[in-house]
Amino acid sequence: MNKEPEKIFVELIQKSLNLPNNWGYDSQGNEIPCITIKSQNIKLYNTEHLQITVGTLSSNVFANRTEYFIKYIEGIPRYYERNMLNDQRVMQIDVYSRNNEARQRFWEIQACLNNTLSIQLQDEYQFRISKISNTFNLSGLEGGSDINRYSIRFNCLTWFSKETEVDYYSTFRLTAQDAYSDDSIFTNVTVLPETTTSS
Repeated sequence: MNKEPEKIFVELIQKSLNLPNNWGYDSQGNEIPCITIKSQNIKLYNTEHLQITVGTLSSNVFANRTEYFIKYIEGIPRYYERNMLNDQRVMQIDVYSRNNEARQRFWEIQACLNNTLSIQLQDEYQFRISKISNTFNLSGLEGGSDINRYSIRFNCLTWFSKETEVDYYSTFRLTAQDAYSDDSIFTNVTVLPETTTSS
C-alpha cells in the first residue's frame, strides 16, 4: 500500500457521509475538525456537530517476507531487497457529537465500509475491509460532558512493501580466496578427531 489505511478511511467516510473538511475555527483560531486521524493533538468536543476519529487498534502480522532482485542503473547492476508484510488490522472509528448526530448517523459509517466507493478504494490500494463491524455505545465514559460517543471496530487486511539497496557478496571488502594462494588471507585448517592442526 502506498497510502496509510487511516487516510483511506478518512477519505471514504468524508465522501460517503458528505462531510466538510472542518466545522470552521474556534475563538482561539484552532480548527474544529470534522473527521481526522486519532492522536493528532487536535481538540475535540468543541462543536455541536458530528466529529469522527480514525485509528488502528491492533495489528496481527501473518506474513513477513524478503526477496532480492537486481536493477541496472546506467548498465551497472545494483542489488536490492524488498521487504513485504501482510497483516490483519483491527480498525477503530469513534463517532462523537454533543447533539444527536452520532446516535443517528453511526450506522452510515458501518454501511459505507461496503459501498461502491469502498470497493473502488480497496481495488485501488489492494486491501480488504471486513463487511461486518461491531459498535459499542461509550457515551457514559465522558461523564458530565454529556457527549454521544459510538466506537466502531472492524478488521481489514493490509500489505506493505519497501525496497532498500543492499551490499552483495561481490561488493564485500573481504573476499574468500584459495587457502594455498600466496595472497590468501585465510589459513588452511584441517580438523582431525580430537586434534586440530593449522598451516
